[in-house]
Amino acid sequence: MARNSIYILEADRPTGLATVRALFNYGSVHSSHRIRITAGVSRKASDEIRKKLADYGANVYIIDDPNNIKFNDDVQKLMITLHPERLDAGFIYLEAALRDKVPFILLQSVVMADERKDYVGKKFGELEAKFNQWKERACIGTEHTHRNWTILRTGVYDHYLLAFKDCIKKGILDLPIGDGKFAPIAVEDVGVVAAEIIEKSEKYYFKTYTVTGHELTSGENLAHGLSQALGYQIKYKPSSDPSHVTEEHIKESITSPVEASTVSHLFELIKEDKFNYVSPHSTDIEKWKPKTVEEFFLEHKDELQQTK
Repeated sequence: MARNSIYILEADRPTGLATVRALFNYGSVHSSHRIRITAGVSRKASDEIRKKLADYGANVYIIDDPNNIKFNDDVQKLMITLHPERLDAGFIYLEAALRDKVPFILLQSVVMADERKDYVGKKFGELEAKFNQWKERACIGTEHTHRNWTILRTGVYDHYLLAFKDCIKKGILDLPIGDGKFAPIAVEDVGVVAAEIIEKSEKYYFKTYTVTGHELTSGENLAHGLSQALGYQIKYKPSSDPSHVTEEHIKESITSPVEASTVSHLFELIKEDKFNYVSPHSTDIEKWKPKTVEEFFLEHKDELQQTK
């Protein structure tokens, strides 16, 4: 077996997929066949995603039951990403990693996990607390096993804006954030950051990083950027009815009820100006040059264009 094996759980999640891609495209895996990457996916993962992971170069492993997970001695680094509907699996994965003495774990968490009151925020807050206990257990244990971790909190993804594509095509952006500002982040950028942390984990031991985009934007700014990218005028008319936004936009594009509820909550936090900052960690993490919102709009131009 490979001496420096990396295990990604659950790799069928967008950030898991992006991390595997970044490891093969930009990391040392690209030039070294000694590092093996295993991509653990749920049995519900589509054939398309499984093929994508395999095409990148990962060994795809189906996780039938988190309780049966086992990490071999060659697994030196583990990344845990979680589906909002299966957050309890994170506690099982952590205990399995502790049992099997995995030296390093990267947990992909969510922004403000220790402060939020929604289900996902609370669960990740509990999981982060477990990681701190894991550090203490490693320190007071009798075995001289080095167990290290890093927590990577992700901000608001730019692809959530696609939930509003139907109203954008009508020339209106009814994003329910009022005058709030935030710095949207691309999932591909999160993958690059995660890959960098995995590759150079010693630099990031026992630290919690938050990743956002590189610049703050408002609803007005987004409408202007959309107008520039699409070639027709978009007006920002923030909705004052959260239930309308949830039912008409978010639930139409996000199939997971828990994730849809989380996205709605994120927009509420933006409206309350809780995300009015750009992460200072962009200067700490190498190779990270976040995609701009303008670039995101141009990438999805065809999807957002008005039908003639």
